[in-house]
Amino acid sequence: MKKLIPIVLITTSSIAWAEEATTSTSKAWYEEARLFSRHDSMEESGISPFLYFDSIYAANVDGGIETGDNFTAQTYAGVDLNLEKLLGWDGTTVKMSMVNRQGNGIAGNVGGIYDPMCINGGEAGQVAWLYQFWIEKIFGEDWAVKFGRTSMDEDFANNDLYRYSLSTAINGPIRSMMLDNAQIYSFPLALWGGRGKYNLGDEHQFQLGAYQINDSIWSDYVKGTDWSWRSDDGVTVMAQYDWTPEILDRPSRLYLGIADSIYDYTDFDGGETSNLLRFYGHFDFEVIDGLRLFTFGAYTAQDETASVPLQVSGGANWKGLIPGRDNDHTMAFITYGGLSDVYGDSIGEDLDYEMVYELGHRIQIIPSFYIQPSIQYIQNPGGTGDIDDAVVLGAWLGAAF
Repeated sequence: MKKLIPIVLITTSSIAWAEEATTSTSKAWYEEARLFSRHDSMEESGISPFLYFDSIYAANVDGGIETGDNFTAQTYAGVDLNLEKLLGWDGTTVKMSMVNRQGNGIAGNVGGIYDPMCINGGEAGQVAWLYQFWIEKIFGEDWAVKFGRTSMDEDFANNDLYRYSLSTAINGPIRSMMLDNAQIYSFPLALWGGRGKYNLGDEHQFQLGAYQINDSIWSDYVKGTDWSWRSDDGVTVMAQYDWTPEILDRPSRLYLGIADSIYDYTDFDGGETSNLLRFYGHFDFEVIDGLRLFTFGAYTAQDETASVPLQVSGGANWKGLIPGRDNDHTMAFITYGGLSDVYGDSIGEDLDYEMVYELGHRIQIIPSFYIQPSIQYIQNPGGTGDIDDAVVLGAWLGAAF
């Protein structure tokens, strides 16, 4: 089974790319959302392959521990299967994917708690994960259940507005929930999990999920080929309420959630904790056409277990700020990470906070390709006061195939 899944992914994707589209289109290639032509009859039958490539170049040009630069890259490929079309199973879909990353970034040069590059292959420099393998069933108009190999940030503690940042301070789920004694994991890490979703109406949604966790979140255990559940693994239970009203005739979104991790954590002071509870929330609002402001954060009172008990972030995303560039995005981000005194004592440091500021502009060259220059200013890296503030210049390019 483990060997079959990558073969299915590669074979299905290869067929889709090798065959020419049988349906003519009025759009030129540079107007399409993907660089390769899609086989319309295949997608109409319920098979939708995808492939995305992203890479980041970043340089720590001033401050931090030392100057340095690096290049990282990522390939994300897979297939969506509509089992209603393929097998007649109403409201049922399957997703299978894999991710390959290379490069280990410049986090070591900066010395902060947040990585300036959200794409990172880790110490090995290159790593491949078998990522998603889940099935979802929709019941009627209001209920949906998903189960399989997945990550929490597919459904919880995340928003598309976060994905425009190069820094992990914003990009992905709320990062303080992943540091040291982790409660959640995110793309491209997947363990067993599932969630139920209920729509209470056009503006209201509630989700409840449970996910496997362990101390080896970055290890070979989650490369996707080990599907075991070990006796010392724990469970994170997540609940989230979403409200999507119009305020002053403008779209907005509010979500509030909790993450309750039932697991044997070792505290920084040497004690033991069997339960770690954290609250989180998000709010965004379209102020004027194209301009969205947002803020989010997370808090836990258990600073003996969580190294960053408080994180508050905010940002702005303005689509079409520059006249004639309607599909470009101009972004600004800021994050405050308050560090645990107990954690500081355990490593012999007087810790305070770290702040990350970022400005960027995504140039959408064609619908399927963008380049995004960025500048980050990291204040008080690591929270010790012993590392100079850092300036990081970077560029992100992405393509959809």
